[in-house]
Amino acid sequence: MNMELVATGENTQRVLLTGRLDSRAVDGLEARFSAAIAATGQRTVVDLGKLEFIASMGIRMLVSCARAAAGKNAKFALYGARGPVQEVFEFASLSQIIPIADDEAGAAALIQG
Repeated sequence: MNMELVATGENTQRVLLTGRLDSRAVDGLEARFSAAIAATGQRTVVDLGKLEFIASMGIRMLVSCARAAAGKNAKFALYGARGPVQEVFEFASLSQIIPIADDEAGAAALIQG
């Protein structure tokens, strides 16, 4: 599991998640992910286009981080989920909790304002 953080503008950033977001990966990634998103108070889009798998612990991490970001008035959106990851999001109705877009432009629009 790999996480790459890129500043994309003033008070805006993109996080790229690559690999498998299973229980083991969440254990090693959650603190860094939360610090990058919730603790900074920045608007963040998360690119899931290279995420191959997500377990329930990964969904919990995303939901927890989204709630923490909202508590700091930070905007947070996901985009690019494909295949099995997209199916899990649809099954879990994740879009009712976290804004989800098909692409980066759509996610950027969701976090503006």
